[in-house]
Amino acid sequence: MPMYYDNNNRFTYPARHFFKHFTNVAACLKPGLIFLTGHPFVLALIFAIAMMGVCPLSHAQSREAQIIERSVQAYGGEHLLTMPGLIVNERFSHYSQWLSGDARQGSMVTYLSELQNDYRIDFVGKRKVFKQANSRRVGSHGSDVPEVLHRLSVSDQGTSVDHALKRYQPGSRITFDNTTLGFEAMLDTLVVRKLAQHKQTSQWQGEAYIAGVPHDVIIAPLDNNPETKHTLYLNQHSGLLSRMMTEQQGQKRFYDFMVHRTTQAVYWASEVLVSTAQGPQYHSKSRTVKVARPAEQSFHIPAGYQRAPEVRPYDVSKLTVRALADGVYFVGQDWGYTLFIDTGEYLVSAGTWQMNQQAGAWAKALAELRQSKALDKPVKYHIVTHHHTDHLRGLADTVAEHTTLLVHPADSSAVADELGTQVKIEPIPASYTLAGGKIRLLDVPNSHAAHNLVVYLPESQILLTEDMFGSSFEHALHSPARWPDLDTYYRLDALVDRLTQQGIKVAQYVSSHHGRVLTQADIDRAMAMPRTARTVLLKRLFASQ
Repeated sequence: MPMYYDNNNRFTYPARHFFKHFTNVAACLKPGLIFLTGHPFVLALIFAIAMMGVCPLSHAQSREAQIIERSVQAYGGEHLLTMPGLIVNERFSHYSQWLSGDARQGSMVTYLSELQNDYRIDFVGKRKVFKQANSRRVGSHGSDVPEVLHRLSVSDQGTSVDHALKRYQPGSRITFDNTTLGFEAMLDTLVVRKLAQHKQTSQWQGEAYIAGVPHDVIIAPLDNNPETKHTLYLNQHSGLLSRMMTEQQGQKRFYDFMVHRTTQAVYWASEVLVSTAQGPQYHSKSRTVKVARPAEQSFHIPAGYQRAPEVRPYDVSKLTVRALADGVYFVGQDWGYTLFIDTGEYLVSAGTWQMNQQAGAWAKALAELRQSKALDKPVKYHIVTHHHTDHLRGLADTVAEHTTLLVHPADSSAVADELGTQVKIEPIPASYTLAGGKIRLLDVPNSHAAHNLVVYLPESQILLTEDMFGSSFEHALHSPARWPDLDTYYRLDALVDRLTQQGIKVAQYVSSHHGRVLTQADIDRAMAMPRTARTVLLKRLFASQ
């Protein structure tokens, strides 16, 4: 049969030949069509087979799904997805930038802490337990006693355990997802296990090379939080996760996973580095991983521990002015409070704190005091208690008041570096007294600050402790092993020793970081709290593992 071509070189059939050809084909298909019409279930079966795999387009996975599936297989496949539980024990070096203990060091120094983590996950029972001992090795601290954490999530009920005071407290903020405080993100095995659930919502971003090896770059919504972006770098050769980057509010953190090992067919990185653009944050020193359902005892509260009483936070949400005595005012809100003393002709202030230069906390406190108490007296002196920048930032507001700063000679250079030459700085008087003895200063050296001035008012027996001690609760006190610093109670011991040496009696204790005013009974109760030794505390924490 001859073929014909149109102007575009496409072959065509004459119409009569086309219809003749179609008639012949239909005649051949007619018996089969009649059979299918009489047997509709056969037609349905053929359609199902086509959907399941006869047609390759019907089951082709996306590129992202193929890459993720390759990684899941690399980490153990079904062994990864169906493991009953996981037991992880690890040690990290933790690096951070924080306030120096001595003004001669400058304002900020590098802190080094050692973290010992033990966490256990029961995937079958949906339970988790997390234990951590945080020991500071380099930084401003006065004790080797670690800060310890013990968190449980069992049957959708969160619980925290205090091993210093041998008690426990249910906590609604502790959930199955946040029990380990983000340390699960440092184990690539759990990252890839979670990634397996996000094949459909992940996006391939291209390729990148790590150590000369090509990697697929995938963005995946691992925590279902639109404010957090997870970028994963998956090795094209091995399928293993080499790096993860998280980004939240413009802040990026990098997780680099190295030296992979296998346990019961499940792969995991024995070494991890967590860092930012500013430098390292965590580096693993050792890690062991066991694939097993944790023992029942792991989720029990230690025998003999009592339930802690309910605690309520002290309300610091509003800017308040409180008269502690005649002419003595405690003013502030949130995390910053100032003590103002009316000496007759002028005011003296002490204590100031703010997060940034623009906060104006001291100026707002003074304005509120003047308005509420009709005080129009100048602030002649402000007492700078120590050299830390969070307490120096608010001093710029004193310039408008022409206030003279009283500073310990060892801290004068730090104040000048922060404020420049536009402020008036004077060393504290040799007698350590002001306003004819109405105000007395004591230097209480400690590891937090080499020179720490506390302010004592003899007539009213009021003491401003600044950073030495305080409480954020209405009635309770913080645990010696948990908050807000590794050696808060060490500082309290140093303060009480100094007061005892000087024969000073105190009726009211105030802090620039706490709205609550403490009594001597509160301090006595704090001093009676056990100072548990390091070895005892660690034994209690890890005894049940």
